[in-house]
Amino acid sequence: MNQLSGVKKKDEIIFIQKILKEITNQDLHIEYIKKTYLKILLKLKSKNKIMIAGSQGSGKSSLSKLIKLYLEKFQNKSVIIISIDDFYLSKKNRMQLSKNKHPLFLTRGVPGTHDWEALNQKIKQILNKEFPVYLPIFDKVSDTRKSTYKKVLKADVIIFEGWCAGAQPVAQNYLQKNFNNLEKCEDKNFIWRETYNEYLNQYQKIFSQFNYFIYFQFNQWDHVLNWKYKQELELRDKKKDLALKKYLKDFIQYYEKISKWMHLKVPKYCNILIKLDAHQKIKSINLK
Repeated sequence: MNQLSGVKKKDEIIFIQKILKEITNQDLHIEYIKKTYLKILLKLKSKNKIMIAGSQGSGKSSLSKLIKLYLEKFQNKSVIIISIDDFYLSKKNRMQLSKNKHPLFLTRGVPGTHDWEALNQKIKQILNKEFPVYLPIFDKVSDTRKSTYKKVLKADVIIFEGWCAGAQPVAQNYLQKNFNNLEKCEDKNFIWRETYNEYLNQYQKIFSQFNYFIYFQFNQWDHVLNWKYKQELELRDKKKDLALKKYLKDFIQYYEKISKWMHLKVPKYCNILIKLDAHQKIKSINLK
């Protein structure tokens, strides 16, 4: 890797520090930034189809924003971020899915609860430069898509981020293990799991369009609940909410199987592996 000149390197580090402060409200030390975020960003200067995955609260959205702003400033590139969350089916559509397939599909999250065909089409349009492209915006409060769209007129780089982005279908013996009460009590015949795994197989059409994959690996599953809880408290401007924490504990059970499967398998085929500690800080980075 070519080393940056001292002045340019300092400019980039200060920029990264400033942006991360705006995004995360954290004052990160320059040495930490040099060993982590700068190291990642330098690998992305020539990349144009980037996929980012990680559990709830891992930092994938923050990294996506940082990459966008960094490449726009220092590489003069136009960058578009697509979140899988904006392609959730509305509650009305998920209700129909829950009647046709399994009641657990009423809750958004797993493969099958997204409009994956529309997502695949929009990504293809952007990659083929078929502008303008209109991207949906999902409102999690009203649990449906907004009436407005994000209009894309240009994109040199596309970043696709999502909790299950890049996940491969789950092996049958792993799929049928009960990891929590949701699986044990609400999916005794494995219908929900088998069905979302079939959808995940279809999602490979989306994932295969990206050639550079960044994965945030949690260290312990219990920490994911704490990260999600912290994230939701900040959104509500609260310090504590035990009812919310109980709700989230139940909610992340929907994500547990695929998240743990990714924890096991993705490090073998991702391009950048970011290992996190208990406090969401980057513990190590493996560049492949």
